[in-house]
Amino acid sequence: MLARRALGHTTLTLPQYAFGASALGTLGLDEAVATVNAAIAAGMDHFDTAPFYGLGESERRLGAALAQAQGPFTISTKVGRLIRTGNDGRAQPVFDYSRDGAARSLEESLTRLGRERVDMAVLHDVSRRFHGERTNAVFDVSLAGAYRTLDAWRRDGTVKAIGLGVNDCATCLRALREADFDFLILAGRLTLLDQEGFAEVLPEAARRGVGVIAAAPFNSGILATGANAEATYFYESAPAEILERTRRIEAVCARHAVPLPAAALQFALRHPAVSCVLAGYRSVDQVQQNLAHAAHSITEEFWADLSDSKLLSARMALPAV
Repeated sequence: MLARRALGHTTLTLPQYAFGASALGTLGLDEAVATVNAAIAAGMDHFDTAPFYGLGESERRLGAALAQAQGPFTISTKVGRLIRTGNDGRAQPVFDYSRDGAARSLEESLTRLGRERVDMAVLHDVSRRFHGERTNAVFDVSLAGAYRTLDAWRRDGTVKAIGLGVNDCATCLRALREADFDFLILAGRLTLLDQEGFAEVLPEAARRGVGVIAAAPFNSGILATGANAEATYFYESAPAEILERTRRIEAVCARHAVPLPAAALQFALRHPAVSCVLAGYRSVDQVQQNLAHAAHSITEEFWADLSDSKLLSARMALPAV
């Protein structure tokens, strides 16, 4: 079974490796159920979803799968978008960071999940990827709006913990300094290829007792596949400098007989402020492969070689937790 870590100062503990359900909405029900069951059997009993994933289908598939599963398990879902029917009759996401929008979002998520409550609620995607130069203004709106709803849910016990989920370190720092979140989900910034989150976010989170979930450990693909022609980085074709850096990491992996995905999965957990690593899953095979990589023994000599090769930030030159 998987080792567990506390989520910041909350009463929750999470498995060191958690299940990202973004891809479940693209699967048939039987495949989704089998994938979730494989995760639970291995102790991967925390599941993260959102209305945005599959435009509601991720929540529906996850809810159906967990309805057949033996607990206990924890669930997080997100607010910040509502799924609405457009003029063409198709479902589409609509940003809404208001207090009422957050309340409607959770109510609709619970209906799709088929549950009376979730354990964790997350303010989603207040980042430059989606809002560009308006990000700070959108964050201001969310603090006055959706955050107040999240805080009320926490106080009345509707949820056990509230968090922020972004791929933006600047927004994380604002959240740590201007609000009272229990945890952060930081995507793609605590990886072998992008270590930005180690510089300020993790020290500030640790100082405040805020848990950190390191999401997207493969940077959307390249750290799972290696530097091939189809490799993706932050959901786009990997640029030349990222391909070259990945090849340098792969060379160190080859010297120590460490699979690249194993290093990618285990990397962020070397920092004591990280509660768990959250990766996405779309099949039983992926669950089994990642669990094998998570269990792969990696020596301190490997991490020292990465550091000596100028592939780790100075803040990561520390022993395993």
